[in-house]
Parts: sequence; structure tokens; C-alpha cells
Amino acid sequence: MLGAPRPRAKVSAKRKKTKVVRPIALAAGVEEAVALRECWSHKAEGTPETHEKHKLASLREGCLARLHRTGAIDTHQLAAAERINAAHQLTIADVAVRTARFEPRGSGGGPDAASAERISAVLLERSYTVWRAAVAPHTAMLLAIIVDDMALTAAGRRWRLSDRRARAILIAGLNTWR
Repeated sequence: MLGAPRPRAKVSAKRKKTKVVRPIALAAGVEEAVALRECWSHKAEGTPETHEKHKLASLREGCLARLHRTGAIDTHQLAAAERINAAHQLTIADVAVRTARFEPRGSGGGPDAASAERISAVLLERSYTVWRAAVAPHTAMLLAIIVDDMALTAAGRRWRLSDRRARAILIAGLNTWR
């Protein structure tokens, strides 16, 4: 069964008119194996199992997710890393090439038009600036780990720190975020 193509339902005269093809249900273990083979049937070299294993191995989880899974950082520190990443992306997004319009503004303008900016974005950017000042000597390494998803050992090697020291700096930096 595993070497042959998936069996098809027999077509009778009635089914030709209605064109409803019901798939044949296979046993539990056989169904997964046949589905895996059909998924990778377009590949000429290798087995479907090898292709599936390579696909799963190439999907690498992030450095911070691995640290959280192993218990090196807790949930609050992971959430702080996500907020730092969001604040960094928000700050970087402000730096863009903009164009000017010389047409009159039709949005109502007025003296209080600038107050429409979201206060949460301003507070997030302020927290990010305070955090960067607090972790000033190690900001580049922390941003490489948090934003660029650099591995902790690679960051330690690049900034000439031991793995233990790099992890301690990361944890202290994440705890500094408010």
C-alpha cells in the first residue's frame, strides 16, 4: 500500500453525473505516510521523510524563544524583549524618506492638530530611550540579540564576552525594561 498511489473510489454511472468524489479513508498510520509522500512527490531525489526532517530542521526558533524554553529567561523577560523589539521597530520606522505635498491641507488642521499623535507611541519611544541609556555600554549587543535574533554565543564571541557574562548582561538588560 505504501509504495502504490492513493486508491481512488470506483466511479459508477451515478457518480459521473454528480461529480462528487469521496476520498477513501485509510488507516491512521497509513494515512499520514501517504499524505507525507504526496506532499513531497514533486521531489525526484531523497525520501519524503528526509525532506520533511530537513524542512523541520530549517525552521529555527528564535534565540529568545530557546532561552525561554530552557528556563534561562522567564515570561516577563520574554515580554520585555518583545516590547523592546516593537519600540525599536517603531523608532526605526520613523526614519524614512518622505515626500512633501504642497496642496492645502483638508484635514481641519488648527493649533491642536499635532496632538492627534498616539500617546502610547510616545511613551513607548520614551521608555526605549531610557532603556538604551540604562544599558549604554552593551546596547549594540542587546539589540543584536533581541532585534536581529543573533545567538547568545555568537553575540558573546563578537563582543568578546563569555557565554555566562553575555547571558547575565541580557537578563539584566531585560530586567531594566519598564
